[in-house]
Amino acid sequence: MFPRRVLFIENSIGLSGSTMSLTTLLNSLDRSRFEPCIAVSRPEQAAYLREHLQEPAPVALIVPGRGIKQRVWLKRLTEAGSPLPRGLRHGLLRVAGLLDLAVVALPYALRLRAFARNRRIDLIHQNNGFDFGAVFLARMVRKPLVAYQRGDEWNSPLVRWFARRVTRFVANSQATKRSLDALEVPADRMSVVYPPLDLDVFDAARSPRDVRKAFGIQTNEPCIGMVGILMPWKGQRVFLKAIRRLVERVPRVRALVIGAPPPGGEAYERELIQLACDLGIEDRVIFTGFRSDVADLLASLDVFVHASVEPEPFGRVIAEAMAMGCPVVAVAAGGPMEIIEDGRSGLLVAPGDDEALAAGLARLLEDPDLAERMAVQAAHEAVERFSAKAHVGLIEGVYDSALEEYSARR
Repeated sequence: MFPRRVLFIENSIGLSGSTMSLTTLLNSLDRSRFEPCIAVSRPEQAAYLREHLQEPAPVALIVPGRGIKQRVWLKRLTEAGSPLPRGLRHGLLRVAGLLDLAVVALPYALRLRAFARNRRIDLIHQNNGFDFGAVFLARMVRKPLVAYQRGDEWNSPLVRWFARRVTRFVANSQATKRSLDALEVPADRMSVVYPPLDLDVFDAARSPRDVRKAFGIQTNEPCIGMVGILMPWKGQRVFLKAIRRLVERVPRVRALVIGAPPPGGEAYERELIQLACDLGIEDRVIFTGFRSDVADLLASLDVFVHASVEPEPFGRVIAEAMAMGCPVVAVAAGGPMEIIEDGRSGLLVAPGDDEALAAGLARLLEDPDLAERMAVQAAHEAVERFSAKAHVGLIEGVYDSALEEYSARR
């Protein structure tokens, strides 16, 4: 039997956890059963995949058009501070969404179809949740569509109508599943499969490369860090304010802000650098930019921080830090509450509360025995719950069900 050909679509704002999770999936996929081809929306995603895929696969750069909903003038008219009445703001967003179907989603689907036309695909895997373009494509080529949902979805009659055209949904957490429940997706068309970890890379037992020396961090200086794309909702402001409080109790502490902004988000990075100066901690904080050696960086930390001010759908880097045996302080909202048992495999604090975050960090730094117990437990749980092998087995099962269901309908 020939392998089924799967088109993987990676359409996200930049190089982030979704691309890395996709890479892990592709590297563990049974190529005798499923043969991948990949369409990405960013050059950095294409470069990352080509560098990290263990077996080659076609990778095409197919960039969606810029929608009306992304226009600056519309954002100004529809944001909370706009002088327009709330009903009119919502009406404008609905009209813009409908127009984007014609000017963005449909042309994007046509470009995807041109890439897939000669590859005789059997199934589509949309890696970034709900996407109108992927739904259009599935209807055009008459193939089943699996959507890996990575967060909340806008709930509207239009979205609910399109959601019914997705063959199978996979939620990355129970928190994300609740968003799909709100879209009235039937329970028998949904699965919860946590994102995978490459445990050959994120392995607490391996000897990581020493990166502290390159940053000028001394062995007697505690090091705290957070990893993630630089965006306001990720909570880097809260992290910096917590470090300012922590310095009062642990003067020698150093902090790493690991990650880069998405294209067009450079102003926020500059704002964070200025905030560190305004708080008087510019000599304590290092902005590393994007790093591909995340495992080595996590191994260099005394504590890892997750500080998102909006509920994180999952929090893949939390699981990575756990796998590397790094104690974690994360926010008690969304996916992290499914990953961490407070006081056992990490600490949970209120979102947006820099005082509580600083207290949690100080607790772990001042009680090394507690930090070690949590790190050992966290590493054990990460290996048990988030292995790539388990993830791929579940995803391949979803593919089989989607193909069987779609075949039965025809």
